[in-house]
Amino acid sequence: MLYKLKSFFFLLLMISFFCNNLISQELEPTVDINTDKLSIDVRDRLTSFKQEITDYITKTRFTNEEIVNDVRGKPYKIKCNFIFNFTAATGFDSYEAQVVVIAQRNIYKTQNYTSLLRIKDDNWAFNYTRGQAFYHDDLKFNSLTSFIDYYAYMIIGTDDDSWELELGTKRFQKAMDVVNLAVVNSSSKGWADNTTARASRNTYPQELLNSRYTDFRKGVWLYHFAGIDSIQYNKRQALERVAQAIDLIGKTKKAEVRAFTIKQFFETKYLEIATVLVDYYDKTIYRRLAEMDPDHTSTYDEYSKK
Repeated sequence: MLYKLKSFFFLLLMISFFCNNLISQELEPTVDINTDKLSIDVRDRLTSFKQEITDYITKTRFTNEEIVNDVRGKPYKIKCNFIFNFTAATGFDSYEAQVVVIAQRNIYKTQNYTSLLRIKDDNWAFNYTRGQAFYHDDLKFNSLTSFIDYYAYMIIGTDDDSWELELGTKRFQKAMDVVNLAVVNSSSKGWADNTTARASRNTYPQELLNSRYTDFRKGVWLYHFAGIDSIQYNKRQALERVAQAIDLIGKTKKAEVRAFTIKQFFETKYLEIATVLVDYYDKTIYRRLAEMDPDHTSTYDEYSKK
């Protein structure tokens, strides 16, 4: 009996030790704000905004997974940057802003980083009062916290997809759930626009959850985990995987008219891709990149000659 009790307490101790060393996947945010377009009295009402947003992102648990950083043995965190450019105050507690969201993660077992996401959101309207309580509630729409939640899920989903094929599906579904909640409960700008002219918040999860983007998502995973994460082990093979990834992404691009997600991917990665492929033997890859991503043709042309 005593032996069984000792075994039981030892098991509890081991479980406790294991759990204390595994912390949920969370975000490591940097928040920047620009209020130059606002009057002085309005700026005064926003003096706590940066810290309150930082605290909300840092303290909110968006996932249930338990992950440890493979290099540091510390909690795995995705570095992200939220840049808020305030454009107007439409009431005492009502604001409009343009927001840039950027995210990056460690390259496997290194101290180096790869960019994951860069989205410019031009159309955010929300309510905020200094000192207000911030609550994370997936079932209730809030013009401020739901916006942050949406991008948190998009960041985590994109990170997940870079490690394992289609691992980010449930995060993208959570982002889509936020969009659906916003559409039903709010007339706020930017949540749903089905025109072909511009992307809105429903665009990215909608595209990523569509089976027509399977090759794109496979390409994203192949590029990261089988490509740049593996260069340190077998450079030639890793570059071959990067080239295969580009071809998969191109396959989706050719079939899709709008493909805002693919455009966003290249806006985020074009310089890294061009740099990584400098040592690849087949320089025609740069021509294919220019066809997929004409906005950065000059960069691809420059690197093809190196």
